[in-house]
Amino acid sequence: MNDVTIISYPGTQDNSLLSLTEKRSRYMLPFGGRFRVLDFTLRNSFSSKAKSTILYSNNKDGLEEYVNKYGPFMEKDHPPVRVVTQNYSDIITCYNLIVNSNTKYYILYNGDIPSIIDFNKLIKKYRSSKTRTMLFKIKVDGRASLAYKILVADHNSLVKIIKKAIDENRNAPNIFEMLINIMINKGLKTGSVDAWFWPIKNVPDFYDLHWKIIRDPHIFNLLYNEKIIQSKIDSGGYAMVGQSATITRSFVSDNCYINGSVENSIIYPGVYISDGALIRDSIILPFVKIGPGARIYRSIIDESNHSDIENNRYTIADNCKIGTPDGPIKNTDFPESLFNGITLIGKDCYIHNEARIGGGCYVASGMGENFFTQKKFLYDGTSLVK
Repeated sequence: MNDVTIISYPGTQDNSLLSLTEKRSRYMLPFGGRFRVLDFTLRNSFSSKAKSTILYSNNKDGLEEYVNKYGPFMEKDHPPVRVVTQNYSDIITCYNLIVNSNTKYYILYNGDIPSIIDFNKLIKKYRSSKTRTMLFKIKVDGRASLAYKILVADHNSLVKIIKKAIDENRNAPNIFEMLINIMINKGLKTGSVDAWFWPIKNVPDFYDLHWKIIRDPHIFNLLYNEKIIQSKIDSGGYAMVGQSATITRSFVSDNCYINGSVENSIIYPGVYISDGALIRDSIILPFVKIGPGARIYRSIIDESNHSDIENNRYTIADNCKIGTPDGPIKNTDFPESLFNGITLIGKDCYIHNEARIGGGCYVASGMGENFFTQKKFLYDGTSLVK
């Protein structure tokens, strides 16, 4: 499938994931225990042996630097990757990229949703249809819907539609959705495709889908045994488990230091858990440092600055208690985004000694440091935001 360009574009920006996507695009969202969503996107391209990949993003969050460190596409067997973070709505930029890539076929899809898609199989279906443009609806939970779709088109058809949009002065916040809608309105052949496709609509989705991937042996073995997918979350070593540590029913990634107790939890690379700390039913994202005696229940602790580990600064300090094992508590400020008793501590937060944060709570990115020098409690279902 060498004569194909894959174009991955982001979905509509919203606040449904709260701080998880406040300072990062969905591409850069940690997912699956040691990856970012981008790792899945690149995996789909590399496994298809497409000639090139274009990643559109609506954030400047280190995406390009992450791609540049990736490695596989620098080898002969993998395609080049182009990241476009400026002029996302500029249809002229889109036109120039299509013309310059100059491949026979193009695949357009919403690639900031974690997925495992067989594009080789997709192109075979497209070719057998003997049509120039075709829309594939992705099956999610056994049902195909236009909400999640993949467009396959030949070069001339795609360029023709873009030129027409330019002549008519068309533009939109998401130019690729606009182009697909133009083609749908003109009429095009449709089909459906089976894929692993995991839309994340809210914080409990993010929590539950982690467990779905970790506990499904087929998906887990594919991700962790396949050489193509290579996370570039900085790691650099094996997990170290201290003599006093206990780990039960949990996934622990590389470059972690576990001296406390981890129960039914997912621990990302670079996490440090001190003596006497207890992590239960929780997801700890990269480079979080948890102090002695801390208790964390049914919570997501978002990633911290890598240098904090080196500077001996705790993300969650001594004897903090975060979350609760009791009850389906809903956040009163963000009830559609945060419920089922899950507590979310945002990116680069610092929680002082002895702080108490209840179930269903939300602490926005960068918050907590000043608040918990004056108060010790954030009660169930409440939020700490800017």
